[in-house]
Amino acid sequence: MRTLQRSILLLLTLGLLACTPLEQSARNTAAALQGALTAAQTQYQSTCTTNAKQPACVAINEAIAGENALVTATEAYCGWKAGTIAPGTTLSAACVPVKSAAAGLTQAIANANLFITELKGVIQ
Repeated sequence: MRTLQRSILLLLTLGLLACTPLEQSARNTAAALQGALTAAQTQYQSTCTTNAKQPACVAINEAIAGENALVTATEAYCGWKAGTIAPGTTLSAACVPVKSAAAGLTQAIANANLFITELKGVIQ
């Protein structure tokens, strides 16, 4: 699951050319959230394995859900079909903004930024 998630995130970050400001913001936020998640997961892996109800572990799991929501919102905004990009492939489809999905992507970016802030608070 984590590999698929990272593959999708990587694909989203590879297509930086011809991005709209909203799409660029989503990609930058996704990259920052992935970095914070990686650091937090590395630090808390052993303790979360034994007790997943610790506040840091709950924050990590919520941030993962937020990252997934951000990926889905980006796919919707760009007109890509969710889950149709195979891991390890390059992204050839340009983002064609779907204006009706802009509000959802804006909210997903805002939520992801909150998760980044929360994760920074638990990373030592």
